[in-house]
Amino acid sequence: MIKSEHDNRGYGKTSAASAMEQTLNLIKIGKGKGELRRLLNLSPSALSNRLKRLETLGCINLIGKYQIEVTGSSLKHPEVTRALVNKKLDKRGHGHNATILFPKEDNLWEKDRVKKEYAQKKLTRLGFGSYKLSYKGFTIWINKKSLTIYSSNSYFSEDALKSKFWALKDLDNLAKYLRGRFDLKGIYGIKIFREHYGIIFNKFAEWLLGQDRKLHVREKGEESILWIDDSMKDNIGAKVKLKEFEGKDPQKINSVDDWGKDMDDEGWPLSSEVRMGMSDNKKELANLKGVFPAMKEYNENLKLHTAVQKAQLEVQKETLKFLKSIEEKNG
Repeated sequence: MIKSEHDNRGYGKTSAASAMEQTLNLIKIGKGKGELRRLLNLSPSALSNRLKRLETLGCINLIGKYQIEVTGSSLKHPEVTRALVNKKLDKRGHGHNATILFPKEDNLWEKDRVKKEYAQKKLTRLGFGSYKLSYKGFTIWINKKSLTIYSSNSYFSEDALKSKFWALKDLDNLAKYLRGRFDLKGIYGIKIFREHYGIIFNKFAEWLLGQDRKLHVREKGEESILWIDDSMKDNIGAKVKLKEFEGKDPQKINSVDDWGKDMDDEGWPLSSEVRMGMSDNKKELANLKGVFPAMKEYNENLKLHTAVQKAQLEVQKETLKFLKSIEEKNG
């Protein structure tokens, strides 16, 4: 038997990190929950808490009551975590809302297991007929023809694309779990209808929000592709201010981060005219069409990791031109 931090028979306490490592190593060689409890001398609740912690740290996925999936991410060098544990993991994927379709099912409301769980008060009936339940950070609506998923989970990584991949994996695991729980038949499809990614504790976002200003970058039409607005609804905890530079595309967020790091190296050399224009503008800055293409051009031409000195003047000119047009419109 492996001595755990809960074992008080004279061997001393194992450090929390070592205990987590022991548990993860046993999972990697195929040990299930029963064997883990016996080998680690843990109560069911203590093991459950430890497994949830390993899942939060991105080392495992818990699927249903019994299945444990190893992700390949390590405790010392995590790729993606579900909690903010390391500031190097400065990209946050969140708000992954989706529709899950089971084409072979004609009416999910008539499923026996749905009716049974409603009778057991495990489901809530919404005013428009759908059933609602919560599971592992997801709010699920069981509609007549589909499932609607609203996620409150966050995925922290150095690469926003990895955050997306992990979110999609969680949605896929959720679909498998719900298929088994409610005896849903056939294959399923998942369609994402909302996803956000942010660079957290971003210096430019912090500076702009310090001016009590917002920024939205629109590529086509009125839909924002990048923004800074310090929205509380996407923050993790009421007291946490993430100072995020957000967007809908993880690749764009990665590119903006490269541009921002180059600007960090340069000390954010914005001209006094740009600073004054942004400070004096009482409305939300909108339609900054010159900003994102410039960022994109910098990163493409300089292989996403080089300085932006040659193009800084162009960015400032485009920004000043826009600000001047705003001033003219405002009289």
